Amino acid sequence: MYRIAIVEDQAGDERRLVSLLEQYAREENQQFSLTVFHSAMAFLEDYTHRFELVFMDIRLPGLDGMEAAHELRRLDHAVALVFLTSLAQYAVESYEVDAADYILKPVTAAALRLKLPRILARCSQAQAEVVIRSEEGTLRLKANELRFVEIYDHHIHFDTAGGVRRAYGTLKEIERALPDGFFRVNNQTIVNLGCVTRVEGESVTVAGRTFPISRGRRKEFLSALNLSGLKN
Repeated sequence: MYRIAIVEDQAGDERRLVSLLEQYAREENQQFSLTVFHSAMAFLEDYTHRFELVFMDIRLPGLDGMEAAHELRRLDHAVALVFLTSLAQYAVESYEVDAADYILKPVTAAALRLKLPRILARCSQAQAEVVIRSEEGTLRLKANELRFVEIYDHHIHFDTAGGVRRAYGTLKEIERALPDGFFRVNNQTIVNLGCVTRVEGESVTVAGRTFPISRGRRKEFLSALNLSGLKN
């Protein structure tokens, strides 16, 4: 079961999203537990880590959706966040809070069917754990908190939602230890497929960083990306 929060102050938009999510769950044999909040303050008050996915309207009374998202990330690095907006301009800013995606309003069944598979795959991946043995000690975190791994200045750098961790070792050793959902795109970089935001030509963008895809790995990478739920 996926526990989903909907933060939306417009009654019509709320009812529409709830109805479409319930329809999607029936058609795709999924189980959703939906909780609706009519303001960001109500959502953030006494926040606990009980949701796998949050749909957040950008335009909310009082604390707006983007401000609320920054506060949410202070409290919870792992939950998948999807913005609801009538303006595509927020797409770029959404990367700052590691949003899984954004959906233009009014939400349609076609938009959910296009985007939800990848988003839900990211939620499922969050249940797996990654153990990082860094210079600061052993760190245990959810798989979707690790966005990419790269070799830089003779160190292994783990880019996580909570910051960069450094360690010694080889990328091959790290690759073997990671759960499903990660892919080595070149000799220096492993990316989390659930955090990919763009693929263009011979490059992939993850968490605002763009990496080259080795020519010999591109076909396998695109196949793995499609299987993870992100269609190009």
